[in-house]
Amino acid sequence: MAATVKFTNAVCETKNKTWVTFDLCRLRAISRNKTVLNMEINLLQPVHVVDLHFRMQKRANGYKPWLGQYTVDFCAFIRKVNHPVIKIYYDIIKSYTTLNHTCPYMGKQIVKDFFWDPRDLTVPLPSGDYMVLLTWIFDKRPQALTNFYFTFRQDLFKD
Repeated sequence: MAATVKFTNAVCETKNKTWVTFDLCRLRAISRNKTVLNMEINLLQPVHVVDLHFRMQKRANGYKPWLGQYTVDFCAFIRKVNHPVIKIYYDIIKSYTTLNHTCPYMGKQIVKDFFWDPRDLTVPLPSGDYMVLLTWIFDKRPQALTNFYFTFRQDLFKD
């Protein structure tokens, strides 16, 4: 079975520019079926309490909820990986980011040349267009939004 994952869009938005700024939020095409994500997030104040609201949607006559939505204490999650759905996505991205340490977070945080290899996906995923919406909540207030759009395709007859 051959599968491909291709990022189609990345949107980064700050809700509070005195706390978070995005210096870079860009996709770069490597080949026809491969794009990489680069992000530079600048945290202007120390962040000790981080909640992450995760939502995944699949496109079917508009984007519809898929795989649920979850809010996790990100600092506790990094100390002890304890949420099965968030763990799937964290395992895919952790080697590409500087967010793989415990709180507090301060200064520049980077995601560099993140490419999603479909072999890293541990659960079955139907072919289609998807959107992952992440809301970063610092001290009980939404401070930043990062939305990622991607296409997942698999050919069941090809090895």
